[in-house]
Amino acid sequence: MNVETQDFYLSAFLRLEGLVLLDLRDYGQRSLFVFDDDEQFQTLKQQYYFNQATVDPLAYKKAIRELKGLCMNH
Repeated sequence: MNVETQDFYLSAFLRLEGLVLLDLRDYGQRSLFVFDDDEQFQTLKQQYYFNQATVDPLAYKKAIRELKGLCMNH
C-alpha cells in the first residue's frame, strides 16, 4: 500500500534515510510525494514528527536540494 504526503521536508528526510520515492504527483501548486506505507516508513515518520530523528545536516541539505530538483523537473 502507498502513502502520499505533501510534507516536503519529511519527504527529504525519508529519502535521506533510504526510502524510495515511488511517485511525484502534482497537487495544484504543490506536490504529493508517494512512498511505500511499510513499517520503516511509519517508524521514520514517527521519529521525524516526535523530534527523535538525528541526521547529518549537510546530508539533509543535499537531500532537500535533490528533492527540489525533482519537483522542478517534474
